[in-house]
Amino acid sequence: MAPLDQLFALEVEFHRRLRTEAPGTGDAAAIHTSYALQSGYEQLLKRVGRVTGPDIEALRERLSLAGDARDVLNARDSAMKILGIRPLAT
Repeated sequence: MAPLDQLFALEVEFHRRLRTEAPGTGDAAAIHTSYALQSGYEQLLKRVGRVTGPDIEALRERLSLAGDARDVLNARDSAMKILGIRPLAT
């Protein structure tokens, strides 16, 4: 699996777990940081390379049927933030 695909899949899993196992969590930033450290985001980010908004959107479209749409959309937004990509104009 490509590093970007791995990162996105981890983000989907994080948001799924946050929604189902810790609903109503006020400050999810600390939990997300801990999850990222435990999941090896640092190494993934080194291997991801150049990524654009359309790259992330293509992953979202591809994975939208594989999981809960809320988790996939949150993963898209989070991955874009992590990678420093501006949101796409809608």
